Amino acid sequence: MMRRAFISLIGSLAIAWPLASYAQQPKEPLKRIGILADTCSLQPNNLIVRRLGELGWIEGQTIVFDCVSTIGRLDQLPTLARELISRRPDLLTAGPYTLIRALQQETTTIPIVMLNGWEPVRAGLITSLARPGGNLTGVAWSNLVPKRMELLKQIVPNLKRVAWIRGMSGQGSPEAAKIQEDDQQIAASALKFTWQVFDAVVASDYDVIFAHVAAERFDAVYVPSSPLNVQNKTHICQLVSTHRIPAAAEWDAWAKCGFLLTYGEVFSWGVARAMDYVDKILRGAKPSDLPVEQATKFLLTINLRTAKELGLTVPPSLLVRADEVIE
Repeated sequence: MMRRAFISLIGSLAIAWPLASYAQQPKEPLKRIGILADTCSLQPNNLIVRRLGELGWIEGQTIVFDCVSTIGRLDQLPTLARELISRRPDLLTAGPYTLIRALQQETTTIPIVMLNGWEPVRAGLITSLARPGGNLTGVAWSNLVPKRMELLKQIVPNLKRVAWIRGMSGQGSPEAAKIQEDDQQIAASALKFTWQVFDAVVASDYDVIFAHVAAERFDAVYVPSSPLNVQNKTHICQLVSTHRIPAAAEWDAWAKCGFLLTYGEVFSWGVARAMDYVDKILRGAKPSDLPVEQATKFLLTINLRTAKELGLTVPPSLLVRADEVIE
């Protein structure tokens, strides 16, 4: 009996020992994702949080987000980028171009995923879409200004003078600005209108700019999605409405707040695809091995209510082409 009891005891210990060892093993460390963005509202319905959740990455369980907001601090971009990188994230993500560039200038080792990398090859962010090289990959967007202006002229046929309102705080490289200016001039030459550039450096500049544009009777304004413009979107939309100026932009959110027309890549699609890159890299892929994906989904939104308020007629052929019409 003593022998059987001893054998039973040894057997129990043999079973309990690996279980105890397993229970004492440390948990896998959470992956840290660093985000440089306009805002840091990472609620469960956020596009980034939702898509990563679908891919199996749950905040607080397998990943943790570390977001640095640029609101009111665009002139401090290099410092903000260094601050984020100093926390040693496993991966970085940002968009648009200006924020991506700020991160790229501070690290060549931590993987960076572009949310909406504007013309990354022409702007010098990567060497090619197929072989980006280095630590940067993600989703690339095109400069669609010529197409936007072509669409706008169908609604404003007498288009002769357009105010291009840039948000210059924290602006990227001179090379990127030169690319934009060249493409803008191509559009102006083809459609027989002239540009005048207005640079907003601080939020209060928009009031002065729009007052001047209205007084000089410009035929339309174009507002690119630069960080400063995006951060002041609500105020810009109010000024467009107050001064009754036809306005064009990139994302449908601008049309929903009063702009006449928007045409551009589908923002939600771009974020979802970028998070697919995040998933692959966190699971071991190298950024240099992941070709950059060129966005191919575009959304044309027309605010018919705004057109009526401005006394403009939208051609039926254009309404048929629109993905969304706001009435």
